[in-house]
Amino acid sequence: MAITLRHLCKYAKENYGMKLICGEKNMNNVVTWVHMLEDPETASFLHGQELIFSTGIGQDNTDWFVDFVKGLVDHKASGLVLNLGPYIKAVPQDLIDYCNEVQFPLFTVPWKTRIVDITNDFCRKIVKAEENEETVASAFRNAIFFPEKSFEYRPILERKAFNLDAEFSVVAISLQVPSNDKLAEYDKSVRLHLKKLLDHHSDRFSIFRQDKYVIAVLQNFPLKLIEGSLTRLKEICNNGQSYKIRSAISESDFGILSLPRNYRRAISVLRVAERQNKDQLSYGNIGLYQLLIEVEDMKVLKKFYEDTLGPLASFDEKNGTDYMDILKSYLEHNNSVEKVAKEAYVHRNTINYKIKKIKEILGSDLDYQEGLKLLMAFHIIEFL
Repeated sequence: MAITLRHLCKYAKENYGMKLICGEKNMNNVVTWVHMLEDPETASFLHGQELIFSTGIGQDNTDWFVDFVKGLVDHKASGLVLNLGPYIKAVPQDLIDYCNEVQFPLFTVPWKTRIVDITNDFCRKIVKAEENEETVASAFRNAIFFPEKSFEYRPILERKAFNLDAEFSVVAISLQVPSNDKLAEYDKSVRLHLKKLLDHHSDRFSIFRQDKYVIAVLQNFPLKLIEGSLTRLKEICNNGQSYKIRSAISESDFGILSLPRNYRRAISVLRVAERQNKDQLSYGNIGLYQLLIEVEDMKVLKKFYEDTLGPLASFDEKNGTDYMDILKSYLEHNNSVEKVAKEAYVHRNTINYKIKKIKEILGSDLDYQEGLKLLMAFHIIEFL
């Protein structure tokens, strides 16, 4: 990947007199390189994500610009810079209207600006951004897989202005492709679109390939924003494409040392999503699977117990009732009141009354899913 238009052009107005005419909404377009084009036919040579410069030289008028820009849009160029001067006196209004319509970033630079200077500057920034991106990605990989070597990755991330005490979350994305022939192309496309979406909020993230997954490490990104970005990414990637994506979001935790745990969570949640054939899952929405993922984390198991059976246990302790025993028997007998009554040597109406009170205390209908959670909680309390 490379740099966005917004970052690339941050000081271009001051340094080169560069002005944005329209297309502000797409200033997060990623720029992978810079090219000079003077012929509308040459747009088909582009690979996508290029910033195009044009002086209008060799053309008799500016009537060709709208078709030229339509070609740039079709071939996914990131923007166009017109060098105003002897060949382009002013930006044609029909070109402005079209660029406004499709929000294609259109800039001008004055004739006194030497194109060779600005393009060299932009190319250096693109190369530096790519080097910086790989350096940051490598540091985050080390933080995930070799957390004990903090002396290697901490100085790098701190120099890149990451706050290592901030809240971090991890996103894992898998691609379902018909064949591996175009996997690299699809992978690049997913990462470009994700970068563009995340850049709307902050540039404090890193996206990289790890094994068969696209991984994103995010600093201080709200969960709803992440979910919304991934939903939009799915719409972009699954719309008319020959591949589909599936994504998972970890829990958010404070500190760089949380990354190994959250990476494992994100990968595990992604596997749950694959088993359940869901396009997107968050750690907070996987119910019982949290326990399976965190089976070695005693604090999580204890919290799960407190969130499920805690209110009932507290009620028993405070009132001297036996609702915990009744509930466990009820669940183990597949919600059979008759079997519980027989086991407890009481009338079934007594069990019906107690089950009604248990439902009130827990705020639960004791349906299948809730029953499963409660049964797991009974096992946890025996395990802790």
